[in-house]
Amino acid sequence: MIYVGANYHPHDWAPERWPTDIRLMKEAGFNLVRLGHLCWDSFEPSEGHYTFAWFDEVMDLFAEAQIKVVLDIATRPAPTWLHKKYPAITLADRNRNRLYAVHRYYEDVGHPVFQEFAYTFAKVLTERYANHPALYAFGLCNEVGSGIPTFSDEARQRFVQWLRTKYGSIEQLNTAWAAQRWSRKLNSFEDIEFPVSGDVNGAPERMLDMWRFFSDEQLSFLSGLNEIVRNYAPHARETTNHWGENPVLGFDYLKGYREIFDIPGIGFYPGVNPEDRNALFGTCFTTIHRIAETDQPVWCLEFQTGSYGAYAPPKGALRMYAYLSLLFRSEAVCAWTWRAMLGGEEQYIFGLLDHDGLPGRKWGEFRQFAYEMQELKHTGLELPYLPKPEIALAYSFESFKVSQNQRGHYKTAYLDQMMQTFLTLCEDNVDCNIVDLRKIEKEYKLLLVPGHCIMDEESANSIRSFVEQGGTVIMTAYSAKVDEHNRVFGTTMPGRLSDVFGIRSNAFERPIYHHTDTNEGGLQKQKMNLRRENPKIKIADHVVDIPITYYEILEPATAKVLATFTDLENELPAITVNSYGKGQAVYAAVPANIDLMQALFAHYYTELQMNKGPETPQGVAARRVGDYSIYVNTTSSVQRVPIPAPGQGVLTGRRFDNILQLEPYEVEVFKRNTK
Repeated sequence: MIYVGANYHPHDWAPERWPTDIRLMKEAGFNLVRLGHLCWDSFEPSEGHYTFAWFDEVMDLFAEAQIKVVLDIATRPAPTWLHKKYPAITLADRNRNRLYAVHRYYEDVGHPVFQEFAYTFAKVLTERYANHPALYAFGLCNEVGSGIPTFSDEARQRFVQWLRTKYGSIEQLNTAWAAQRWSRKLNSFEDIEFPVSGDVNGAPERMLDMWRFFSDEQLSFLSGLNEIVRNYAPHARETTNHWGENPVLGFDYLKGYREIFDIPGIGFYPGVNPEDRNALFGTCFTTIHRIAETDQPVWCLEFQTGSYGAYAPPKGALRMYAYLSLLFRSEAVCAWTWRAMLGGEEQYIFGLLDHDGLPGRKWGEFRQFAYEMQELKHTGLELPYLPKPEIALAYSFESFKVSQNQRGHYKTAYLDQMMQTFLTLCEDNVDCNIVDLRKIEKEYKLLLVPGHCIMDEESANSIRSFVEQGGTVIMTAYSAKVDEHNRVFGTTMPGRLSDVFGIRSNAFERPIYHHTDTNEGGLQKQKMNLRRENPKIKIADHVVDIPITYYEILEPATAKVLATFTDLENELPAITVNSYGKGQAVYAAVPANIDLMQALFAHYYTELQMNKGPETPQGVAARRVGDYSIYVNTTSSVQRVPIPAPGQGVLTGRRFDNILQLEPYEVEVFKRNTK
């Protein structure tokens, strides 16, 4: 069953309006609503004083309408009264200055006082509505991971304790942090400061531990909310639209998702311009990240309907987005938001209803999608789509933070490599699971490790075991450069895995002019548009001509050369493959690039006997689901899709013989004739 609905904020509207909104939701075929978020002080206007009567009425109305409720536990933002009574819960900037809560998410979720009040509120709320007939699930707050880190004295004290627990002695910490460099040894744990001041970041080893600390605090907070729901509402499910991937804060979702999250949840925000492929499929990557290895569908608890100053995506794109989310295993599509808000920080993020409360064209697109989901239930098409991927794509929050902190070296950002790899799979209509190298749970034929710069022992052992047991791994440049402390390996790279890949990859070249923002002992260096070399990559008889800005010098030991660099003074290995145990380890000397990865994947699809998805033109996403195929045209152009046999379009009723034609942003559910 697919759930379709919206985020609704009854505290924004007069009670007389509630029945009208619910009637319009029913007319649109909605069966789900998300409530309760962002309004702690509407439930608890002052400390210990609760006002639930208004919300009891809201819940009863949705129960009567037979619309299921995801009820958020609204612990963020914290109420003004809590900030005023306990100012220590507010954030502090990199100069340790208190930041007033003039914007959302300005509370320190790791502060014991904040947690005391947040958990008390959570207990009262969950116990009150645990058995309400409208309730389907509780949401573990809203967008944890969004916001900014805090550098207050209180947070520093918790950071010190976190380090004390992790390292045990100051000597071990000094070793992990390479504190002998630049006369930065610590004599006691009380010498520790956050490694930031003003615009300056400290040493990379310290920065990585700082991000781990912030991550652990957010995971701990979410775990506490989860425990409350399980204790006070044991029959309810839990979900959340956390923001573990947030580039400013974020957290290591894969480290704790199994224990904390019941229904994987996401805010599905591809933007309002479908032409932005990175944003569109970046959102799809995030949905798969949330699912990880759970074999569960994901709930799009927020689903973009407009943006700041943008009324909507192009006509038809919202419905297209909804079908695209189905291909990436969604079970629920919940519009953000029901009605465009009149005030507050999102007053010009436009909803399904306009500011005057009347439906716009977006309401019509969601209505069409909701009714199509009802009709498809009777066709035999099994949704949600839950494949069993043969490919694992490794993701690392820690590699993201390492790459982000050391941009002077990692010129191709980690997320760029991840997206180039993921986009390649998307173009091939091939499913994958996002995995944590520290603990791979399922069996796969192919493991992809793009730019995984940090290589701790657990991750290295996982790769080694995967290959020994017969798997094929593909790793790209910038990988395995630093250990778990963010110290560069003093051994042959790829660190901890040079024997598995059968190479040495310590040296590298930059074919373009190298620029760094660091003033290295003289006048500030200029940015110059110079190219020193123009290498290409030859794989068998195929030449891949991509803009190469960095390549590693691979010295094969036991590895064989699969592809070479051409147009250089001497031919060099570009891709190597090494037999190890029962499997093979493939290393690319350049960062992941979609053209290169397509050529490489095409080779291994055949060699490993893996099934590709339906053949489609670029920009048309498709999946086979039993006897059906779902085609989604994500482009603004008419697309002609070759089909293997005649059949019928379930949505349009059209017959197709050899070609299935899709108008801009059109979707079709195709059933092949079996007679």
